[in-house]
Amino acid sequence: MRRLLAVLVLPVLPVLLVPALVVAGAATTPAYAACVPQPMAVAAARAPVVFSGTVTGSTPVTGGFVQTVTVDRLYRGDVPVADVRVRTGAGECQANQLATGKPYLFLVVPAGDAWQARGLRGAQSLTPALQAEIVRLTGSEGTPVTATEPAREITYTQVGSERPRPLLRAAAPGLALALAGLLGLLVVGRLARRRH
Repeated sequence: MRRLLAVLVLPVLPVLLVPALVVAGAATTPAYAACVPQPMAVAAARAPVVFSGTVTGSTPVTGGFVQTVTVDRLYRGDVPVADVRVRTGAGECQANQLATGKPYLFLVVPAGDAWQARGLRGAQSLTPALQAEIVRLTGSEGTPVTATEPAREITYTQVGSERPRPLLRAAAPGLALALAGLLGLLVVGRLARRRH
């Protein structure tokens, strides 16, 4: 009876334990791990628009702040006008409210009528070292932005919004694991019968 129980449980045990260990690992991850800024190279590569500018005003809004920024240099992407609005989040892992009159480097994504600076790398105090690093990462010395450019509407396309992943394709890894466990159970069952 013990052998039969071992034959039935052993092949299925990894399938049951792996999700439990993953959930336990996620529950023990320290809260501060989410606030560690991603490497600058990763943040710069993910940002479609990178520019530097001076904050000229800041207004608190629900969930964060909206900064008015006069853009000095454009390193990547397209900024339609020299004076833009940049949203920053409020909280421990966000850029929060930026100091007026101070230059910043912005790594942003479009957000309606403004730009969104995400996380700790989205808006950073501009230092000579940071400027040299962004020039190295973007391969651009930065194009000066002038106030005479005509206003254009910010537009963007959400990636992957037209075709969601089919259910069968999303469930395939789980089905494969279940099938592997079942086959393992059958193989172990046959081996156990041959020994008797």
